[in-house]
Amino acid sequence: MSQRARVLVVSADRELRRHLERMVRASDLEPFLVEGVDEALQSLADLGADVVLVGSAPERVGADVALLRDQGVPLVVAVETPDVTSTVDWMRHGASDVVPARDRRAFRTALERAVQESSSRGGLEGASREVRDRYGFNQLVSQSPRMLEVFDRIQAVAKTDATVLVLGETGTGKERISQAIHARSNRRDKPMIAVNCGAFAESLLESELFGHERGSFTGATGRREGLFEMADGGTLFLDELGETSLNVQVSLLRVLEDFRFRRVGGRDLVDVDVRIVAATNVELETAVNEGRFRQDLFYRLNVFPIHLPPLRERPEDIPLLMRMFLDEMAESYTLDPPIVSAEAMDAILRYHWPGNIRQLRAMCERWVITRPGQRLEAADLDRAMVQQRPSPRPGTLTIQDDASLKANTNRVVEQLERAYLYRQLRRQGGHLARTAEAAGITRRTLYTKMKQYGLEASDFRLGEEP
Repeated sequence: MSQRARVLVVSADRELRRHLERMVRASDLEPFLVEGVDEALQSLADLGADVVLVGSAPERVGADVALLRDQGVPLVVAVETPDVTSTVDWMRHGASDVVPARDRRAFRTALERAVQESSSRGGLEGASREVRDRYGFNQLVSQSPRMLEVFDRIQAVAKTDATVLVLGETGTGKERISQAIHARSNRRDKPMIAVNCGAFAESLLESELFGHERGSFTGATGRREGLFEMADGGTLFLDELGETSLNVQVSLLRVLEDFRFRRVGGRDLVDVDVRIVAATNVELETAVNEGRFRQDLFYRLNVFPIHLPPLRERPEDIPLLMRMFLDEMAESYTLDPPIVSAEAMDAILRYHWPGNIRQLRAMCERWVITRPGQRLEAADLDRAMVQQRPSPRPGTLTIQDDASLKANTNRVVEQLERAYLYRQLRRQGGHLARTAEAAGITRRTLYTKMKQYGLEASDFRLGEEP
């Protein structure tokens, strides 16, 4: 006999807690009960669970969800009567489902879905947490198949000393990739030094990289170590390498051949043991063909290339990243994060994000400041986001992709619609004609929606507890 999935029931209300226990057992699952969030966190650490079920007063649910959401376990919120505003808020805080506590069919369906999500680890939080735990990334979270392939490549190369070339548009997270490689490498206890090669003039960049001797140029009043020496034993991250001059490229090629160099103005050779991770948003092969980048240096760097897709090619990650950035900024400014409407999310998903993750993070910071704890509508977005309807281009969204990317938005809308119909059915005592009239839909549509959401009129007859 297979072991039943375990459900951690969290509620400070004793009667509600016992009711939820009975509902969980009726769903053929194993419940274990705790009263508060602290106890729940300890239980998850000690015993584990397949699903967390939170039931409490409406004003506490959002706070409870916020504390429990990052444990890598699907989380369901059960309340007496869901309302539209609270449902959106709880799901924004990370709930997988919001269900009426006494709706047996909806309750069982939600738990079955959560157990399936737990077993497959296919949910947003499960996937992102698995990636973070596995690779030790900071803000590199993803459920995109292309990015998960990138993470696998990082895992494969990290413990070697192979040179890595990270390619991608500006703002795609190239430096964070280099940090992840260093963190997973055998050099993690040694320094990681980063330099933006495009920020220096040619003469200054050589001094920055290789150091200089006293008197080697005006202002050189003493010997100075370069970044290669400072990174000895660790990792040197050369960002925007495609912006360097041909002369600097020659110097870099010589160093990468045997990791020996002379300081500017010096005679003695300096030996270093450095792992190189280079990055650029320049198409290096094109630059080689145009004579702007040395072919031999390109071959020396292109040992293990990692291509980062732009955000427009992984928009399924946008809701996940937004939730992380909004919460991060809200905590930083001690404000409440805004509630993102379905219309705003649709516009955000359609936007092409030329600045990629860096731009998304900056926009989330702006939204927290301008709309703290308020509803973020499409009208609150930049005009470019609302007006843009990008036409399909190679490597970007197709019509089929665009439809699938609305899954996150559509799920929220379905939750709202179900909560609304549940409330109307309860108000009308299960009377279908009056419910259809109150909801402004036909009885045929009402029947279809009730079947879709597992609602039965008999559960709402006056005097009966569903």
